[in-house]
Amino acid sequence: MSFPSTIDWDDHWEATDRDGLDEMRAAGERTVDRLERFFDGFPGSLADVGCGPAFMLFEAADRHPDADLYGYDAAASVVRRNRSIAAEREVDGLRFETARLPALDVDRRFDCVTCIATLHYVADVRSALDSLYSRVAPGGHLVFNYPNRHTRRMYREDPDTDPERFELVLDGENLLTYEDIEATLSRRPRSFWKAVDEDDWRSIGRVNPCVIVNKPEG
Repeated sequence: MSFPSTIDWDDHWEATDRDGLDEMRAAGERTVDRLERFFDGFPGSLADVGCGPAFMLFEAADRHPDADLYGYDAAASVVRRNRSIAAEREVDGLRFETARLPALDVDRRFDCVTCIATLHYVADVRSALDSLYSRVAPGGHLVFNYPNRHTRRMYREDPDTDPERFELVLDGENLLTYEDIEATLSRRPRSFWKAVDEDDWRSIGRVNPCVIVNKPEG
């Protein structure tokens, strides 16, 4: 299973040693920290789209056992593995389902929807944004990062960039701006990095923009 012009994610996660993903695990923990700062607690329900090995969700389940948590990923292999780990740990309130962007076939809404390090691999990125936002409950928030022209330049200059994995970004096919996001969602995004008082949020947001978009009540 793969998105157009990207790698086969089922094969990728089948071949990846979960125990060797220390940086990804730490990043998931930091995401929970940031969400706690933003919400001054944690949302009652959260969906992570493109969850991969779901380190963020497992950390959130440990810290906030009353939260209703869902992980969605296009790769059935990683969904099966996540379900197995959740069952072994007897984690209540954490569910995993197979779903893919840009058409996100999900039948419920959440207080918060996150999509981190996933839009880089989706060709129809504006349709993906619309699908993600449609899953946010009134009064809720969408948090996502995305590639922009600075991301593209950074990848082009990095000799370790995988040209197959990041083909869409390198070719400039799915880059976004604040103006693109506002035109798609009819809401002005704001920097998530700034909202959570991240150190050096300006420089981080230049090459790895991460934004939050609220959905009005009613």
